[in-house]
Amino acid sequence: MQIEVKNLPKSEVKLTIELSAEETQKYMEKAASQVSEVVKVPGFRPGHVPLDVLKGHVREGVIENHMIELAVPDTYSDALAKEKVKAISRPKVNILGTDPLKYEAVVATYPQVSVDGYEKIKIDKKEVKVEDKDVDEVLAEIQKKHATFKEVDRAAKKGDRVEVDFEGFDEGGAVLESTKSKNHPVILGEGTLVPGFEEELEGVKKGEEKEFTVTFPKDYFHKPFQGKKVKFKAKMNTVAEVELPGLTPDFLKKIAGAEIGLDEVKLNIRANLEHERKHEEHDRRENEYLEEVIKHTKVELPDSLVDEEVEGMIQEFSDELEGRGLNLQKYLEATKKEIKDLKEERKKEAQKRLSLRFGLQHLFEQEKIQVSDADIKKELEKIKNLYPENERYKIDQEYKEGSYLVKRLENKLKIDKLFEKYLQ
Repeated sequence: MQIEVKNLPKSEVKLTIELSAEETQKYMEKAASQVSEVVKVPGFRPGHVPLDVLKGHVREGVIENHMIELAVPDTYSDALAKEKVKAISRPKVNILGTDPLKYEAVVATYPQVSVDGYEKIKIDKKEVKVEDKDVDEVLAEIQKKHATFKEVDRAAKKGDRVEVDFEGFDEGGAVLESTKSKNHPVILGEGTLVPGFEEELEGVKKGEEKEFTVTFPKDYFHKPFQGKKVKFKAKMNTVAEVELPGLTPDFLKKIAGAEIGLDEVKLNIRANLEHERKHEEHDRRENEYLEEVIKHTKVELPDSLVDEEVEGMIQEFSDELEGRGLNLQKYLEATKKEIKDLKEERKKEAQKRLSLRFGLQHLFEQEKIQVSDADIKKELEKIKNLYPENERYKIDQEYKEGSYLVKRLENKLKIDKLFEKYLQ
């Protein structure tokens, strides 16, 4: 086997690999043996049909194509090892000839990376505060969640819970899609509907109908409705007063799970808020630090690696759509886009992801950050404690040595160690 290696721009390498006639014949015979396992040839046992005989019983190119499928992975791996090429992407293979087999394989290799000045990156720490009014707001939200509703025979006012039928029309009187609802529940004044809609319902009694026009915001999430004037016809079905529970001992026991006083409930709420906000502040600083790492990272990304990352992102998006009962093809039809448009949209984000990945790996090496088996075991124990005891065995099954999840956990722990040093 002859191998020629040529360095390409952007950390890519082209290997030109040519097999000898004998090597090619060996793979042809292996391919013929496997093809003959599924092709019946009178007078011969499956897997024992001579190559020349088999050629007369299959379509032209079938054996040759299978020979390529067998030979390329084997010889490509051998060539990488022999030439000490550290590939980090799938190769793009171009067959140049088959007698003997000759092909090119273009592959990305680990690029040169630098993260200059990373030790000077500073992310300011904001003081975490919890005010009395924050605690009172949480307590009020808890009361709202346990509210009851009492129907009243009067006009609706702000704070009431109403149920209403409505339908929207354009300026020409045509019905607009997705603007119709029956017995739609809303608490007036909470702003869950389009601005101006809830105000129009104030003063309307049960059984009454009303027509009014609402102008949708210019930044409305659904583009066809941005800045659009829509005429609504609405009918009030029910009007009910919202009755909040009092902060009685029984109610406090219900929400706290124990007989404790109001002061202690507030202390618990304050502690939870402080924990939550400290966590949010920590996440903010981490995210800003990572953004700075990207800015300080210099790396020439191989095009093939960027393409692979984009493909992965498209697959993530497709899985997300399916989780919501949709699919990628319907999304493309609805948005009048092609798959190439999605790929182009995600290219910049793919480059950011890769820059961060290489930048962090460089920092781990520079700072000699390592994760021990004991570190991983300790973290796995924390994860197990989040599960019921009878389900903890699943963690051991999922986090097997060398698995993707273990590698991801190891990377997270390395990042944590980096943050401990630079985000104090």
